Amino acid sequence: MKIIPLLFVAAIAAQFSFTTVHKADLKNYAVSPNAWEVLGSRSVRYGTDHDVITVSSDKWYKGIYFKVTDAPIKLNDMKVYFDNGDKFDVSIRGMIKENGHSRTIELPGGQRHITKVEFSYETMGSNRGTANLTLWGKY
Repeated sequence: MKIIPLLFVAAIAAQFSFTTVHKADLKNYAVSPNAWEVLGSRSVRYGTDHDVITVSSDKWYKGIYFKVTDAPIKLNDMKVYFDNGDKFDVSIRGMIKENGHSRTIELPGGQRHITKVEFSYETMGSNRGTANLTLWGKY
């Protein structure tokens, strides 16, 4: 009967064990196929505004989304441009709350090389401040 408490202690100890990964070993790991990275950001003035985020990365992306901080915005139009000249008009018109984000927008045709994204929007609210919009890409 003393073997059961010993097995119980061994099982608990196994729960708390861990493996140390040295920083030098991390360079051998591949980047996740669902990794997200910042493609650019803009400060949106109070009232109607139009901005372009030029994407300087040579990576191929399969999706994008954007996050809004500091004030809500009303998105009026969004267009994504690709290196082959194609344009994708995103149907996402509506309000994005402060500290909110869009849905993940899957790009047509699988992975694509984005050259720029155009936004047309308005900062909403009574504080007459600015909102910050950050564009993310999924590769």
